[in-house]
Amino acid sequence: MIKKLSLVFISLLAVFLFTGCNSNDEAATVVENNTNFEELKKQSNKTYNLKTTDGRVITLKVENDVLTSDELKGKYVLLNFWATWCPPCIKEMPVFNKMYEKYKDKFELIGILFERDKDVQELAAFMEKHNIKFPITVGEENFRMAKAFDDVNKIPESFLYGKDGRFLKKYLGEVGEKDLENYLSK
Repeated sequence: MIKKLSLVFISLLAVFLFTGCNSNDEAATVVENNTNFEELKKQSNKTYNLKTTDGRVITLKVENDVLTSDELKGKYVLLNFWATWCPPCIKEMPVFNKMYEKYKDKFELIGILFERDKDVQELAAFMEKHNIKFPITVGEENFRMAKAFDDVNKIPESFLYGKDGRFLKKYLGEVGEKDLENYLSK
């Protein structure tokens, strides 16, 4: 009798050990949650309060490929995700400075730093070295915005919006001076 009980106990233990975690059930849950993520993304807050290195806050709202901002109304806006260690990002800085100065009455460029915990003094030295004339934003809000913008993960990546706030073009890699000039010189 004890042998039978032991055998039953061992059998039940084996059944629980080998069937307790069904990976198919877990996978089904993950897939189900992924579909819910898209719905949550659509409902998420589309307003971004970007903190600049000089302490200002630039508030943007992006919804249905339209950018609205009281501060930037009536201007072309280029949102540029970049990093100090990125050679193509550094290469486009003189182009950005030139376009920013030339078209400052109708163009706003916002450099969205895609680096966490960047040393403030190191960033200030970088900005001085490259004579950056346009606002640079820092902080966690930059990463929330990058996630919402097609999950930015390669830099530089930029998004151009027209004077009416409508999305015009996405740049993956360096932004060409002539291409940008084509929009701004109109």
